[in-house]
Amino acid sequence: MKKWIHDSLSLSTPGLLSILVTSLLWTSTLCGQTPPVTAVVFTPDGKSIVSCSQTGLQVFSWPDLQLQKTVRVAYANIHCMTFSPDGQRLATGGGNPSEEGVVEVFAWPECISEMQLSNHSDSVTSIAWRGNNQLVSASLDRSLSQWNLGTKKAVNTYLGHSRGVSSVCILNSGEMVTAGHDQSVRVWHAESGNLIRSMNQHSMPVNSMALCPASSDKPMVATAAKDRTIRFWQPTIGRMMRYVRLESEPLDIAWISDSLIAASCVDGQTRVVDAENVNVLQSIPVFEGWAYTVAHHPNDGTLAIGGSDGQIQRVTLKQVGR
Repeated sequence: MKKWIHDSLSLSTPGLLSILVTSLLWTSTLCGQTPPVTAVVFTPDGKSIVSCSQTGLQVFSWPDLQLQKTVRVAYANIHCMTFSPDGQRLATGGGNPSEEGVVEVFAWPECISEMQLSNHSDSVTSIAWRGNNQLVSASLDRSLSQWNLGTKKAVNTYLGHSRGVSSVCILNSGEMVTAGHDQSVRVWHAESGNLIRSMNQHSMPVNSMALCPASSDKPMVATAAKDRTIRFWQPTIGRMMRYVRLESEPLDIAWISDSLIAASCVDGQTRVVDAENVNVLQSIPVFEGWAYTVAHHPNDGTLAIGGSDGQIQRVTLKQVGR
């Protein structure tokens, strides 16, 4: 496979972040992926990255992006994937639009399918683990399901969104936060399934949500929406704290640190946002098409960006102190 060294950029804002962009581009032909790359996730040891597309799952070494294996998934459309907290399972979500939503769980690193979970009538768009033996799936059918992997049965269903649910995350307190195409961010009691509060400041559908990694009594989540904003919330008190408006619609977001977030956008750029001062520190050209998905490496400071044209690109971020 060929490699292209694409670009180098540096942030001039003193004392915040310098950004060195070293890009390894792989065409869909070289990767064997059918566009778009809908999600990317780093493996627990950080030595590989998993991408999903209509080809299925593909595992690449990191950072050189050499193809290690291709894994078939039980359904054609894959939208999301996430590792269990102990790193021993990989859950994927997708399905057949307007027909069935499916979660398929694989043993890791063997990539052997352990089970398929299905009670949704439309595609699964997001998955969150509750420990190592339970997970929650969010679907375009407007519902969420909590699954017990021991029994392979749904133990709870959450209803309340008026349109498809795009994202779900679990707080350390056990409360569940969701966001959807009905423009709302909702907080749920995970055990009872009762809706605690709903926040409605977005003016268009929410595409993605990410929980800030910093441990706090007042956790923060960020949401990215079609209204071109990233909004920052404290869900346990039901407040939107601040927001930033971008030049292009953000499709996916990933926290870089407890104060910086990366957004992959429709115009093919990835933007680094200061979450405290809500300003864009840098806009990084990545693709000619959409920058569909973004993931942050657990320890080496890099980002992986997946594109609508089937490419994966590496962006290296260098922290220089505050």
